[in-house]
Amino acid sequence: MAANFFSRTVTKRIIAGGAAVGGTGVAVSQLSGPSLAHTAEEAKAQFETSWGYLNVVKLPDNWTGKVFRIKNDYPKLPGTFDIEAPWLDIDYKEDPLEYCARVKLYCWEGNVNNEFDVHKNPIRPWYHAPWMHWNDNGREPVHGLTFERPTKAGELSDKQKTVVQAWAVGFYNWIGAATFGEIWEDPAKPNWEKGVLFRPGTCVFKILMTEANETQLFNLKDAPTMQAFIATPKSVKNNNASERKTTPTDLRLLQVDFAVRDDRSPIGWVFGTFMYDGSLTQHKNTWDRIIPVGIMWGNDPDLTKQDYADGKRPVESWINPVADDLKKRLGGTRALSPWGVSGRLNGPVDNFKSACTSCHSIAENYPDGSVSMIPPDTGDAKPWFRNLLAPKQSFTPGKATGDYSLQLMTGYNNYLKWDGVQQGFKHKVKVSIPFSAARRREAAIDAKRAPLRSQE
Repeated sequence: MAANFFSRTVTKRIIAGGAAVGGTGVAVSQLSGPSLAHTAEEAKAQFETSWGYLNVVKLPDNWTGKVFRIKNDYPKLPGTFDIEAPWLDIDYKEDPLEYCARVKLYCWEGNVNNEFDVHKNPIRPWYHAPWMHWNDNGREPVHGLTFERPTKAGELSDKQKTVVQAWAVGFYNWIGAATFGEIWEDPAKPNWEKGVLFRPGTCVFKILMTEANETQLFNLKDAPTMQAFIATPKSVKNNNASERKTTPTDLRLLQVDFAVRDDRSPIGWVFGTFMYDGSLTQHKNTWDRIIPVGIMWGNDPDLTKQDYADGKRPVESWINPVADDLKKRLGGTRALSPWGVSGRLNGPVDNFKSACTSCHSIAENYPDGSVSMIPPDTGDAKPWFRNLLAPKQSFTPGKATGDYSLQLMTGYNNYLKWDGVQQGFKHKVKVSIPFSAARRREAAIDAKRAPLRSQE
């Protein structure tokens, strides 16, 4: 099936039509004073940083293995350009399996045989989101994975006796990456004052690795592995990765998420997720042993929990019955629960009280922590289930939308935190150190990292 996908690839000509973010003004951190305490060179150095956060993330002095390198030399789009989007000639409602298959092939080509080192992809360019290193849960140094929601004991399977960690890394294709390039054209003065609109042809995907093993989850048989420096059990109890192990852990593939721009959708995107299934032995490459869990193209704004209890079901999500069956056979507390709230889509390790697109709808500039990714169990949850369309509609009135990109929001927020530290401010969320100490620590990390870079 995969061999002939690109004989039917949709190619469309797009007029770039200016920047993806409105206006040409300079965005200034809310924490900024009359003058910046950091130099443009320091901001650019942080922008180019692949991994390394204060005294939290570091490699052993004797490490000789793989070291993650960020790819953020974002392209500039020409006035007109062709997009390669093989999923766009498929009706996602009528044939969601084929839709998923085409997205998967597009994401896998050139990446799956290169350990997802996008610097080595010979087929098409992919990029990482910037500033995903600068917080407690930021990129670890081997594959650039970031800390995801830990899974409680017994949630994924009745044989899962302990809490297991999940770590993930995301990738944007060149069209999506161009939007990052416009926002971060000047790394010292990111420009995100107006709503973002990712262009048609944008594709983003994320591979999610779990600490669980085959004994805990039988579907992980022969799953692909990645080494990573993950959090200590003590840190996980506090739901963060502020302390990291000093030896690497083998993580296994469990979940793959994607989002593609599709203007046929009421939100402008189609989200989807895959789950690893080791029984698919017809695929010699174990990275191909994944099945679609489902896709989601809207939030079903009118569907309430009571509606679901009365038998109504989402009409803007599709759930794969094969994945449903696998979830039930695994057992655990999620076996008889829907993937997401009221039957909407969410991934295997995601919070079942939320849903893919509702969670991503909160992406906006100047996040202050007042908006949860998870809708409330009681009270008014409708704001989380609106079908918001970028660039004018944002979750919070008066803020600029990130067009469903949580990585854009997270990286931008990390920049704001760093900017505050450089000015000697005490950031209200996590960081409380003198800016001179931060600079010294970053210099020490970079000094250790430089010899490793030269070996690649």
